[in-house]
Amino acid sequence: MPFAVVNQIRIHYEVSGQGAPVLMINGLSAPSVNWALQAKALAPHFQVITFDNRGVGETDLPSEPVYATAQMADDAAALLQHLAIPRAHVVGASMGGTIAMELALRHPRLVRSLTLACTWADGDARFVHAIEAWVALAYRVPVEERFRYVLYPWIFSPAFLAKKENVEQAFQRTLAYPHQTKPEAIERQARGLLAWNGTRVNRLGGIRVPTLVLVGKDDILTPPAFSKFLATKIRRARLVVLPGGHGFFLEQADLFNRTVLRFLRSVRSK
Repeated sequence: MPFAVVNQIRIHYEVSGQGAPVLMINGLSAPSVNWALQAKALAPHFQVITFDNRGVGETDLPSEPVYATAQMADDAAALLQHLAIPRAHVVGASMGGTIAMELALRHPRLVRSLTLACTWADGDARFVHAIEAWVALAYRVPVEERFRYVLYPWIFSPAFLAKKENVEQAFQRTLAYPHQTKPEAIERQARGLLAWNGTRVNRLGGIRVPTLVLVGKDDILTPPAFSKFLATKIRRARLVVLPGGHGFFLEQADLFNRTVLRFLRSVRSK
């Protein structure tokens, strides 16, 4: 099981495939295993690096009260340096998108392109309230109920939730993972993302790499308006709206993967 010791913590990561490197960064409390469908689709064409953010999965759970977005971007940069990767395409979903943007701002030489999925730069009051509610309930609600009754209504679209077999399959996949995220990690990551929220809007124009902004049409956590805003602030950004909710890369994995592959190949050919 590969680990990298960087920034005083041990980070779990996986590498698959060959070719130009693609670093994939996941969202709040989500382990890297959530990228399984994407890694499988991309690995025949690229070298895919997935990893667990600090506090999640098999990566260490540091004791500091806040996992700052800049800190997690530095973790990602340190992992690339550990792997001797001079430059990578970066794909980030939700909180992973904020880390990806921060990585591009803090370590621009490491980033070849950005794919920003279901993410934001300036979340509104409902977004902030939802994150705060998740943190509070993480300490009060058993893990099974946390996913089924707290997270799924925000993450998945009405069409996905209408099919009970979809929900049950997602639920069983989630519970099968042996390293469930602890409430402390959820709180520490959430504090970091809420502190970052709204602070980088005026700096987004400094991102100079080709950028694909993706969002689910029925996303109610980071709605299409958030992604449209990003696409206007980041130079060379292109917006694509796909079917699905906040977890549209799970709901519409094949479509999502084809869209990302097409974008990465277009960057590679330039």
